[in-house]
Amino acid sequence: MNKKPTKVSANKAHLKCFSHPGFSQAQVIARAGKLPPEAENFTAILDGVLERTKNTKDGDWADIEFILHSQIAMLNTLAANFMNKAIGGYEAPEVLRVFPQMPLEFASLSLKCQAEMRKCIALLHEIKNPKKPTQFIKNYVNQQLNQLQVEQQELKQRLEANNHAPMDFTSKGEAEAVDTAVATVAA
Repeated sequence: MNKKPTKVSANKAHLKCFSHPGFSQAQVIARAGKLPPEAENFTAILDGVLERTKNTKDGDWADIEFILHSQIAMLNTLAANFMNKAIGGYEAPEVLRVFPQMPLEFASLSLKCQAEMRKCIALLHEIKNPKKPTQFIKNYVNQQLNQLQVEQQELKQRLEANNHAPMDFTSKGEAEAVDTAVATVAA
């Protein structure tokens, strides 16, 4: 029985893409692009995504801005399309008779598209105009924190001093007269 040695040292570097966090998304992208499900295609897609990730880390947000602008245009088109279908459904008595909820569902989809579009616009605005805290606010917050620490320290010192203070028995009390109208009557 002669066994031939199997060649195990084949290059399997392309298999590392299967353990990549973005592998599932790469599969979807490849399928949407009607690419054959080959590891080389997934690796190329992942390399492209990683390159764009590096660009955003380096401060180049052009790809993200392009995606957001595309989404805004797509959502705007979908919102108008669904609203047109809703209006058409309300104007067609046979649609209202057979599918009375359909125009309302189309209108609801239109409003959802508009809400998502607003989120994209807000995100795009935030990327283009990041919020920067002003120096005045930083100084004011630091001043308030310092004041709180000082007050906390003073309160702690006063509490510690009061715990060991002697009791004052020297205050003079005054006797009060008894009101005879409500005094106890002797038996």
